[in-house]
Amino acid sequence: MNASFLFVLLLSVIAFTADAQCGRSCRFRLCRTDGSLRPTGTRVLLRGADYTRSASVCRNFPGGRTLGSIRKTGVALVESGSRTTPINRYRPNGLSHPFPPNYFRLSPLTFQRELRGVSRRSPVGNQEDFLDDLCIRLPIRNYNIQNTDGSVFRTIATSDARDCVSFQTVVRPIVVDVAWDSSDDFDLSVDGPPGSQGGRINDNLVYQCGNLPAGKEAVSFTNMVPGKYTVKLFHFNNCFNNRTRWVVNIVINGVRVERRLGRSNVDGRQVLELEFTV
Repeated sequence: MNASFLFVLLLSVIAFTADAQCGRSCRFRLCRTDGSLRPTGTRVLLRGADYTRSASVCRNFPGGRTLGSIRKTGVALVESGSRTTPINRYRPNGLSHPFPPNYFRLSPLTFQRELRGVSRRSPVGNQEDFLDDLCIRLPIRNYNIQNTDGSVFRTIATSDARDCVSFQTVVRPIVVDVAWDSSDDFDLSVDGPPGSQGGRINDNLVYQCGNLPAGKEAVSFTNMVPGKYTVKLFHFNNCFNNRTRWVVNIVINGVRVERRLGRSNVDGRQVLELEFTV
């Protein structure tokens, strides 16, 4: 095997890897709270209906301009290789109820309502069984470009296929999440019955008492073991001695079954304990 053939083979492998990337042509991205960009097709843990804990949709433009408000999105597309299918026409074998065209959407972040992240409608029938590990491309149909002073530079109406945000779905049978409105640090823990397998998703970036306006954290379980689950929320590092608003959600099979809200100005103490049974 000569060197030129190996080089061509390597290029083919690279090209195939690029083709396999979910929604690689999308020009919008998901950004963390500190402004860092997630790659196209980043993984998003699906929560309950009509709220979001994903990173926010973002895009940079020439002249230091950024994405302002997103006014309209299109029908989500399920992408598989070179083929895309509108979510309302997605018909895997065994699906009991078709997905509505607006199943995936964008919703305001809880404590940063000027920003929008990925959300969805509540699943119907056995829809939850067909949502894991899908490549979703959500078209952005109307949006504002924002000047550095926050004013609107231009409003764009578009049907360009590249004007989209892409993500890879992650489904877990049990998700417990928390969001709060300060740069304080909160810790969430969930203890399940023997045999349950849970793990923390820490995406808050606020543990160093910086200037970030909000934080979030989640614990998800890869299996659903019948029994009692205990949720505990701790408030650490009350950075500026202010009261912080927080909200905790419990989601089972895609449906939010519990929501708790509160305020805290303690430091290093537990602020919530609750139990639920599946």
